[in-house]
Amino acid sequence: MSGGNTHRNRVVVTGLGAISCLGHSAEETWRGLLAGRSGIRKIAAPDCQGFEITIAGEIQNFDPLASLGPDWAYIGDRFAQLGLAAALEAIENAGLDVGRGDLQRAGVVLANAHNNGGRDAWSGHALFTYAQGPYDADRFLDLFHTVLDGYNTRYAPYPVEQDICYRQSSDFPTHLVARYLQTSGPLFTVSSACVSGAKTVERGVRWLRRGQCEVAICGGAESVVDPWGIWFLHAMKALTSFSQDPEHASRPFDRDRSGFVLSEGAGVLVLETLDHALRRGAPILAEVVGVGGSANANSLYAPEPVGDGVAGAMRAALHDARLDPAQIDAVFAHATATGIGDPAEADGIRMTLGDHAPNVAITATKSMIGHAIAAAGALGAIQCVQSLRDGLIPPIKNLDVVDGACAGLHYVRGSAEARRLDYVMNNAFGFGGANGTNIFRRFTG
Repeated sequence: MSGGNTHRNRVVVTGLGAISCLGHSAEETWRGLLAGRSGIRKIAAPDCQGFEITIAGEIQNFDPLASLGPDWAYIGDRFAQLGLAAALEAIENAGLDVGRGDLQRAGVVLANAHNNGGRDAWSGHALFTYAQGPYDADRFLDLFHTVLDGYNTRYAPYPVEQDICYRQSSDFPTHLVARYLQTSGPLFTVSSACVSGAKTVERGVRWLRRGQCEVAICGGAESVVDPWGIWFLHAMKALTSFSQDPEHASRPFDRDRSGFVLSEGAGVLVLETLDHALRRGAPILAEVVGVGGSANANSLYAPEPVGDGVAGAMRAALHDARLDPAQIDAVFAHATATGIGDPAEADGIRMTLGDHAPNVAITATKSMIGHAIAAAGALGAIQCVQSLRDGLIPPIKNLDVVDGACAGLHYVRGSAEARRLDYVMNNAFGFGGANGTNIFRRFTG
């Protein structure tokens, strides 16, 4: 088999935007990853104190007013603000201009997994307190209006209850970005747990291949470092409680891993048909050649321990890209540092890539930026593009002793690895058994 696509529009990446606990831009985040720097710290948010979980990948010093301007800064809650900020960076990076009408027929597909926004609009602390007590409609309404009054003071002139309710919707960042960019193309929101960000890339690619639009804005935004997010993920036994040394808490593929570190962030990619990008002289950063997914309904929160579901998504993406496994040079692993998830992914990589698997460079950037849930797959996709561009693969931080169940693969450790890269794979897997893989190619024309 050989790479490349025929009889369908080719899809390229022309813009990147990101905000994470390592930086307020895609490039700042990337430089931090290449340096092996961690953005995981003690949680600073006042309403998140008193929990057993005390660390997270919080975004520091984000000022929506400075990033978005007075007309847009407080329309949405924090997760929507992050998504819009990343989208604006991606649009600028791609050389697109809203004022010229460049995005009028663009499609927008963004992801959010947790209907969040509790820290700002709903006041996560108030609702979390309510959730711990018996149901009482009057008590709920009292809390709601208390929160609403505070919201109106800060976010005026948007005072109506319907408005604040909708601002908590997973759809809200998608619609906010579409409004700002003045798009009229297809519009869609993905909410499929931790695979969501990677699935937006898949949806955008399929739109572009079929000619439904010529530009697609794809990505994810999440800000669930709040009392509710910490409580329910800890109740699921997904989070590490190792908090003595935050920078060393996230340990993908390591023998001593104990769960993932929750983080917040946003990542957005501008995808275009190759013809459209060439017509406007756009900077082409990479080509998307394969997208695929699978399901493994093993559990609501754990993958199949033998890695069949993981392998299914990778194989589907290889088939879509018309690639042989031996053509893959690197894998940006989902690798959340959970007891079951990491061995399942390692097993899936071995099953899919076969004898070639030990030659493939594997990295796991959640070791430095934590797990941003719906944004994670989009951030991983951005990192794949940057890796192809620079010929560099970030190291896995905190991988001191490889777990025996994950052995036999080449993990990038210590420092960034330089190598010739032609095809890079991005993995993302979600609660409930949803799996997704994207494959990117170094663009050579």
